[in-house]
Amino acid sequence: MELTILGSGCGIPSLERSAPGHLIMIDNEPLLFDSGSGTLARLLKVGINYKQLNHVFYTHTHSDHTADLIPLLQALRTTPGYSRKDDIHLYGPTGFSDFIHVLAEIFGSWLLVPEFPLKVLDLSENRLQFAAWSVTTKPMQHSRAAIGYRIETGDGRAIVYSGDTDVCPEIIALAQRANVLVLECSFPDDHKMAGHMTPSQAAQIAAESECQHLILTHLYPPFDVIEAEILSKVPKIFKGKLTIARDFLKVKI
Repeated sequence: MELTILGSGCGIPSLERSAPGHLIMIDNEPLLFDSGSGTLARLLKVGINYKQLNHVFYTHTHSDHTADLIPLLQALRTTPGYSRKDDIHLYGPTGFSDFIHVLAEIFGSWLLVPEFPLKVLDLSENRLQFAAWSVTTKPMQHSRAAIGYRIETGDGRAIVYSGDTDVCPEIIALAQRANVLVLECSFPDDHKMAGHMTPSQAAQIAAESECQHLILTHLYPPFDVIEAEILSKVPKIFKGKLTIARDFLKVKI
């Protein structure tokens, strides 16, 4: 299992940190989690063609996490000489299927019947079992509906991705003893914003969940400020491995 951070930033345009997107490879299966602006191009840079995607997971519907959803479906529909036959599955929080219907009113009814099999599934507190891996979801504290994901292989390796969230018991439960916890860490402690976490809060969640490796992402500028605070405060609380996410970071589990 391998994790690639496609975007370690937020919705604020940056040449240093792109909008959120995360790729998890299990054997030869690419699983995409969130697709902020530019995610499809960054997938190509790491050697994954959008045609290979069968499962795309969304944590919530904010634009910095979903901007490349329509471009993905349009590319699958309109690429010359390509006719998709396999299902593509889209997963999101409660109300995600309604979100797709609203987008269809804007972009056209083709979105609901895009000439290939499209499956949309709303999730809240669920567990989905596939041949070589499983996905467990729990609701997060962010927008009207948001979820985090735990991806596990048959031999017990686990990656947890919070998406955007404030401190909540669900993320601690979801992350229990995970090999890798990809956790949002948006603002410094003295600029706390509702629905997001600070370095000290992220460190406490990592410590309580007893994860092995904490990766902090979804950083807001100025990046040097939040990075310095992460490095100064997190190790005092969380004693495991710490990484500040960057675009195209790869982690093998």
